[in-house]
Amino acid sequence: MEEPYKGHTIRITIEHDNNQFSWKPICRILDGGSQEFIKQLDWPLSYATPDQAEKAGLLVSKKWIDAGKPNL
Repeated sequence: MEEPYKGHTIRITIEHDNNQFSWKPICRILDGGSQEFIKQLDWPLSYATPDQAEKAGLLVSKKWIDAGKPNL
């Protein structure tokens, strides 16, 4: 999933393992113009479905951008 947001591009991929709640989002923030990589946010929580993981990753990424892109 990829979505533009406030001059950035948010790219969410999901990773699956064999746990009960097994979908984890991997969030990458790119510059909206140059597509230069800015930050990867690794979210430690897992979700029951790929859709839930993508939505959570998008929310986390937007919050990071809204917070002024703090150094995590």
